[in-house]
Amino acid sequence: MVIQSLLIVGPMIIAGLTGIVLALVRCEDVVAPQNNAVRAEPADVEEQPPTGLIDRRRQRLESLGTLASGIAHDLNNLLTPILMSCRMLQRDQASVNRAALLETIEQAATRGASLIAQLLTFARGGKGERVDQDLAPVLHDLATILNRTIPEQIELEMDVPSNLPPVCADETEISQMVMNLAINARDSMSDGGTLRISAKTIRIAETKPCSFTRLPPGDYIRLSVTDTGCGISTEVKDRIFDPFFSTKSRGQGTGLGLSTSLGIIKSHQGGVEVDSILGEGTQVRVYLPISTNATQQISPIEFE
Repeated sequence: MVIQSLLIVGPMIIAGLTGIVLALVRCEDVVAPQNNAVRAEPADVEEQPPTGLIDRRRQRLESLGTLASGIAHDLNNLLTPILMSCRMLQRDQASVNRAALLETIEQAATRGASLIAQLLTFARGGKGERVDQDLAPVLHDLATILNRTIPEQIELEMDVPSNLPPVCADETEISQMVMNLAINARDSMSDGGTLRISAKTIRIAETKPCSFTRLPPGDYIRLSVTDTGCGISTEVKDRIFDPFFSTKSRGQGTGLGLSTSLGIIKSHQGGVEVDSILGEGTQVRVYLPISTNATQQISPIEFE
């Protein structure tokens, strides 16, 4: 029985880790052309992914690298009770509670499989399909990953109601956009603080100017990512969405995170606002239009 359980647990973890590696390799193959590549014929060029998709995959790969250390630490915490339970099961002692140890192994393996499944979804990405999405489970899944990767001195708060109306969106792109904003918020709080992710239904009565666009009147989901970090100066705030612009040290980032997020927001016919006070923190608000196919009655919490 013990051997059968271990034969099940081992392949689950190995298969999941292998899947992540393969997903990263496929992503890297798309964004990093080979030095000895032959010049493509016109017919081949038409089959290549769009430039925007390539940029998003490149930036998603960077995000996964940022999360790697935290995920490795968490997987180590999951593997430790499995290994300890295995050693206890090898002992020929009547006092060993074998049923409890097997339950410990199963619980740790299940948590590990859940974490790996979430990472695989983020690493593989999607085909850009837009369907009506309930953002509540998407944001809560992201919170699970963030809780395992942000430092202990940063507290993560979630304020996401379960009855949000749907938006027509690509789940992978929305996840990537929110992850980018959360990572930037995390990096601004080197001494600790609070990272808050919230979502509300709002109704815009008149045309609303946002960064790089103007939103028409209508019903929207407003996603807010708020931190209590160092804040952003006016000069820097004017450039944060520029491609390759970064205030981080060389090697700490490509500067594609926020520009990629802006591209995702604009492709979803949304808008973004940024408010920041030096020494107090930053709030980024993203507006996504509610799906025209929404059948539930929309009761806006706020009017703008």
